[in-house]
Formats: sequence, structure tokens, C-alpha cells
Amino acid sequence: MRFFSKMMIGMAAAATIALAPGGADARGWDTVHRFVHKTGKCGAGKEVLASLYKIGSRTSSGEPMNHDGLTAASHEYPLGTTVVVTNPANGRSCSIRVNDRGPYGKPRDLGVKIDFTLGSARCLGMRGTQYVCLPGEEPIEIAGIPLVIDGNTVEISGTKIRLQGIDAPETDQLCVDEKGTGWTCGLAARDELAKRFGEKPWTCQVAGHDKYGRSLGSCAVNAESVEEWMVRSGWAVALVRSARAYEAAEVIARDAQSGLWSGAFIMPSDWRNRNQQTTIVGAANVPSSALEILRGAASVAEAPSPECVIKGNIGKGGQCTYQQPGSHLYAKLKMGTGKRWFCSVKEAETAGCRAVKK
Repeated sequence: MRFFSKMMIGMAAAATIALAPGGADARGWDTVHRFVHKTGKCGAGKEVLASLYKIGSRTSSGEPMNHDGLTAASHEYPLGTTVVVTNPANGRSCSIRVNDRGPYGKPRDLGVKIDFTLGSARCLGMRGTQYVCLPGEEPIEIAGIPLVIDGNTVEISGTKIRLQGIDAPETDQLCVDEKGTGWTCGLAARDELAKRFGEKPWTCQVAGHDKYGRSLGSCAVNAESVEEWMVRSGWAVALVRSARAYEAAEVIARDAQSGLWSGAFIMPSDWRNRNQQTTIVGAANVPSSALEILRGAASVAEAPSPECVIKGNIGKGGQCTYQQPGSHLYAKLKMGTGKRWFCSVKEAETAGCRAVKK
């Protein structure tokens, strides 16, 4: 019996060691949960399945792969995030930076949440696939100078952040002024955000992700709330369903007729699927010609701006593809219902779209 027990322990250890991505066969991964189990020693933290990886020469962040570095691949954290990881088997803790995306394939299907480089594994005293302790769901701080993608999306150090609690117009969205003349309010919202805060260092508290994979964050510049300024200046509206923090700021913008409120517009959440019954907000009275601008085709035939010429096509299942000028099907794609214009590839990909295969 003692021999049998030692043999089983040896088999379990061998399975654990062999389950590093790239070195395990399908049978090994299929039996991982027979040999690797939670410890219940993570307290308020999250206990997740982790593995090792040693393939590739470049990471998703653009950095060269350093197999001896204290880095990891994950879909759970924004790129650039440093996470304190604890090995519950020996109590070791290491600060490990997420600079790559993963895992993929079978490991991900079976619940592996994070892949460690060999350097990280050595630091933690890991020999193979096992459970580790990660921090709980408390916000993570990301700081840096942003790339402004649209009125409520920025990118900092490779992490796309959706500003929480507000909604800004899409970059292809049109509004009308007090005379009923159309103007590109979506581009204006983006540009005003960049003008006010674009060259300054931001500090964002992020937690969770939206359906497009963007990190959800609340951001500040020198203690000034970016979200509150956008709403108070009239370049975004408060998302009452998810947060009520900016309702007072919206009242200020509406009373002052600032930004979007200087004329009439459609709420950004209604813009993509607008029709002849879609509610118009802002100015109480606008010329009848303005109604056609606001409630016209789901995507106008002509690009709203010379810089916004990428065509997006949103299918019935929500899948989105984009085409740039010069692609083989670009001229054939007629803009209308289920279509929209993008101003950059980064904006299209941030919205969950992928390039049409050539």
C-alpha cells in the first residue's frame, strides 16, 4: 500500500510538472483537475489556476519576451499591471507584471487564468500547473499620459480604459445646433477631451471590463475628475443606470446649454439603432430638416469627416468587421443600417471589430 501511495504521488507530481503550455498533450490537460486542486488558503484573495509558458519571442505589449523576467500573460488584468501573487503551497509572494495575453487553447478552456514565465515560476517556487492566490476585486491603479480614442475611451500603457459612469457620442455621431445645422459632435467630444487632458498624466482606478474587453476606470488629472468635467462641460452625459454620480454635472451643462446641449442630439446609447421614433433631447424646438439629420439612416452614406473613412459592418449576431480605403470590398460596402464609420483602426478594434480577411 505504501508503494502504491508513493506511486500515485509521483504520478500527480509528474502530471503537474508536465502541464506547462507547449509541453503537455491533450490527455495531460484533460486530466489536470484530477491532480491539481484548490487549497482554500487565499483568504480574501482569488485562488485561480496558473501555469507556465515559454513560447514566443514577443509579448502582446510589444516588449521582447524575457523568459527569466518576473512577468506573466493574462486576460484578467490590463497590460502593464503589477500583481502581487502568492503561492499558497509555500507562502512565497512575488510582484509580477502582466505584459502579455494568455492563456489560449486547452489551458484556457480548462480554467487557467494566468501564465507565468520561468522567472516568475522560480520566484514563486512553482514547478508546474497549480493554484495561486491573486488580489481580490479591489481597483487597480494605472497611471500615464493617455492616447484619446474617443470621448469616453483612452489608452494608457497599452491598456484601453472605458470611462465609467458617462457616455460620450460616437465619433461618427452628428448633432444639430440651434439653427438646425448638423455638426460632428462625436469628433468634438473626442477633441475637447484631448485638448483639456490629453497631454497630462492621468491616474485611473480600474476594476472589471466591458463587453469589448476595455477596462472600466475612473480617472483624474491633478485630482480633477475627468468624467465629471466631460459631463459638466456638455461633452458627455451621465449614465444613470450604472452610476448617479454625474447627474448634478449634467444639470449644470443642460442649464448652461454647453457642448451637446447647445442644440439637439440623440443619446449616444440610442445613436447606432436610431429610427424615426428615436427620442431627441436638448433644444425643444429644432427645424424639421434637423430631424432628418438626427434620425436619418443608421450610418450616413458619406463619412462625417475626412479623417473618419473606415467602414464598419455590424452583423446580426453583433460581430463587427471593418474595412479601410483600398481594400477589395471597400467600395462595395454601402453604408446604412448596421454600419458605422470609424476614425482609426484602434477605434474600430476598441469597439470589438476585426479587419476583413483579404
